[in-house]
Amino acid sequence: MSLLLPWQQSQWQRLQESRQQGRLPHALLLTGPKGLGKGQFATLFAQSLLCQANNTDATPCGQCRHCQLFLAGSHPDISLISPLEGKKAIVVDQIRGLGQFMALKSQYGGHKLVVINPAEAMNINASNSLLKTLEEPSAETVLLLITHQPAQLSATIRSRCQEIRFGISETAENRAWLSQQLPVGADIDLLLSLAGGAPFRAIQLADEGLLEQRQTLFDGMGQLASIKLDPVILAGQLNKANPGWALLCLYFWVADMIRLTATKQTPVQLNSPDLRQPLLKLANQVSLVGLFKLQDRIRQAQQAFERNLNPALVMESVLMEWQNTFRIRKRKIA
Repeated sequence: MSLLLPWQQSQWQRLQESRQQGRLPHALLLTGPKGLGKGQFATLFAQSLLCQANNTDATPCGQCRHCQLFLAGSHPDISLISPLEGKKAIVVDQIRGLGQFMALKSQYGGHKLVVINPAEAMNINASNSLLKTLEEPSAETVLLLITHQPAQLSATIRSRCQEIRFGISETAENRAWLSQQLPVGADIDLLLSLAGGAPFRAIQLADEGLLEQRQTLFDGMGQLASIKLDPVILAGQLNKANPGWALLCLYFWVADMIRLTATKQTPVQLNSPDLRQPLLKLANQVSLVGLFKLQDRIRQAQQAFERNLNPALVMESVLMEWQNTFRIRKRKIA
């Protein structure tokens, strides 16, 4: 059974107080960066609304009939909506089916729960259909919309929901929890830095070997800068691995090189503090204007990649831009 995480305590207390006072909103928008367990929180909160026990902290007991049905995925009063297998979008038929679900009375006389994750995956027709539901909420129904990109939701949908924000917090309790999830000897500081402070993202980095992939990528980018490697060859290797992670690493590295070049403060706070000296060496080989152009190009590539616009060509174009940026500077020096 999912447990309440250390950095989610205040959000949990806020919602449970609203529940006790009879002021629980019919629609909640859970926002915050990836890797903070918002989906886990939504699941636990939904279960707590169905649980028959009266625990002092309102956490579900996991033993009553409602909890057993919930954990088995067969509770009739909850609907979980995500993109269908193999799809990226939540489509209108899924939301229309939600309307039918909400029109029925609770089979157990309590709450009816709907969890939409990720909410930004709804296409325009699905969003419009959900808006009709939000405008006419049924009694005892609670919708939980989960997103790390709230700006992608329509302003009207956001205005119909009460936002519950989850943020990055660096506390001893959080670090203690994370240390128990990571392999012995893991560099927690580096993992948290690369994960933007998000604990679950840090765990993913360690579990999926992304640190090793990152080092291999950095070595390859150094060879590109030295004109010792064909960008098409490296692009083919990256597209077989994790191209999204590769683009994120590139963006962070260019941002760090800009900081190292543009500021005279010491020390400069970096996304990749372990690569400070190699990044400084690369930064000295290219102009600041070139770095800003390269950063813009990488961001455009990330957006194109998210839209699934020919990932192979996207990666090739970025790596060619990287190599050309360094080649231009070398020509000027020569």
